[in-house]
Amino acid sequence: MKNEQTPNAVVAFGEFLREQRKKVGLTSRKAALQSGMQPSNYCRIENGTLNPPQENGRLKAIFNALELKGGSEEATRFYDLAAKANDAVPLDIAEIISRDEAVPLMLRTIGNRRLSESEIQGIIELIRGSNETAISKKNKKRT
Repeated sequence: MKNEQTPNAVVAFGEFLREQRKKVGLTSRKAALQSGMQPSNYCRIENGTLNPPQENGRLKAIFNALELKGGSEEATRFYDLAAKANDAVPLDIAEIISRDEAVPLMLRTIGNRRLSESEIQGIIELIRGSNETAISKKNKKRT
């Protein structure tokens, strides 16, 4: 990612963690222990004085401790904020990219063509539309 890391991104991630932790009724100590972290380090992340972990396993441990659900808005925000704080690609996106060799090719093609925002939106709509078409075809076969 080309975004510069700012202290505000680290603070925003910490605030998000605190908000999610309180939603599930955990103390910071319990969240830390469930994440496999030292409570002092977990608190430093929540307070915005320590960057989120960059390792997938550690970040997923926090994700699981906070009872976030894959594919949810909160999950997307979690990974996006962590990535911005670390000036990195969101780990959930990195996993998607690594699953299929066609995805990096597609991204390089988009990058090399320097598509406009509206062209990229068109591709997104095309993909979403083909997915909806596939789902409706599948549902028609069931009836």
